[in-house]
Amino acid sequence: MKPAVKGLSIKQFEESDAATLRRLWVDVKGSTPPTTFTARRMRLALAWEVQAASTGGEPVGTQRKWTRLLKEWGGTTHEVLMTADGGASWKGQNYSSLSAVARAMTGTNRNGPKFFGLREQEKT
Repeated sequence: MKPAVKGLSIKQFEESDAATLRRLWVDVKGSTPPTTFTARRMRLALAWEVQAASTGGEPVGTQRKWTRLLKEWGGTTHEVLMTADGGASWKGQNYSSLSAVARAMTGTNRNGPKFFGLREQEKT
């Protein structure tokens, strides 16, 4: 279990106000929460972290099967929908791959699965 998650309970999130949730988010995730996240969304995301940490996390293969991806970039949370044919849709436009979406979003060539957090972190 991640050290920052150890000792946290879902009940603790239910009783916390937005300011406390923001502090917990920084402790758990190491960054500030997206400015668009409400207290409810922070509670859900933090509760997921506690559950994932207690069960060993979600396998990367399962993550790749998700159909909706969220990515914080440039101070905005972006939603990308995966299509049945392996393509993706972002801001109402269809793209052939996640790499094409990442390129459109950032203006530079990127490995899409890595950019969207679908690749395992390299071992240090």
